[in-house]
Amino acid sequence: MQASWGRPLTEIGAFIVLCIFSVVLSVAQRTGADRTSPFKKDTIRVLILTGQNNHDWRATTPLLRAMLLNTGRFDVGVNESPTGMTSETLAQYDVVVLNYNGPRWGQQSEKALESFVRSGKGLVGVHGANWAFSGLVVLGDGSVPTGILEPPWTEYKLMIGGVWSDQHPVSGHAPRHKFQVKIVDAHHPITEGLPSSFEADDELYHNMHMAPNVHILATAYDDPKNKPQPAATKTSNPSKQQTADRPSEANWPHLDMNPTGRDEPMLWTTPYGKGRTFYTTLGHDVRAMEMPGFSSTFLRGVEWAARSTVKTPKPKFQSWAQTQAHEQ
Repeated sequence: MQASWGRPLTEIGAFIVLCIFSVVLSVAQRTGADRTSPFKKDTIRVLILTGQNNHDWRATTPLLRAMLLNTGRFDVGVNESPTGMTSETLAQYDVVVLNYNGPRWGQQSEKALESFVRSGKGLVGVHGANWAFSGLVVLGDGSVPTGILEPPWTEYKLMIGGVWSDQHPVSGHAPRHKFQVKIVDAHHPITEGLPSSFEADDELYHNMHMAPNVHILATAYDDPKNKPQPAATKTSNPSKQQTADRPSEANWPHLDMNPTGRDEPMLWTTPYGKGRTFYTTLGHDVRAMEMPGFSSTFLRGVEWAARSTVKTPKPKFQSWAQTQAHEQ
């Protein structure tokens, strides 16, 4: 049987099906493009992974996001539940910022981050992010030990560049105080144009266990005069320096809270596959993050991790808070 215009019905049916398929495919592609491109044009796409930390991530994550957005060079997403993250989750981003210290994420999510960085993307770790996944007890809010012990994520140390350890030499930090951070590589894109030193109001980490190929950008002298008070030496809990009567003290690993009398690494980079990591030991809380040295090096570090260069002008070296006040 033929249609009145001379074509077989089967041919007409096939033509109609093909047209419908083409329309559906076009809509799907357009919808997919809209769904996977929610970013401002010509910005560096940043994903902050957070949601658990022994530090106050609920206050510091919004500050980090605001710092990045305020420059106009970044667009920022936030994920408070990294467990379940996939390679597809990360594919649309240029750099991941870790403001996280909590339990492991599971093989799928961990492999996704490894592949992301190895492929040529960027990773930035902030302060307590190098306690995470190191094999030490998982810490809850306020540095209260959860009792959860997990095997270390081996590749994480290679990505982040250095982690806490209760093995010799034992990691730790003396009481929080103000100290000078000294630039030791003034020619790196992150530190180029910065003063030779800047002030931090923070915890000075010491005896971090470093991965191969770490490149130190800045150090700080761990002054032996900055010793803990006698009451604080009775426990290895670093948060006990500020808050007494923490529960579950027996769950704490042995940590060294006495200053080393050495220059300790504060800022560093490390390669991982084709990708790059910038790590800052600074950033204990909002007050620490609003110091000019932290905000300047953090912003430049995120850009470098994402692009391997820093194209922005040399920093004025003022804090995010000062920048906001000036613009208002």
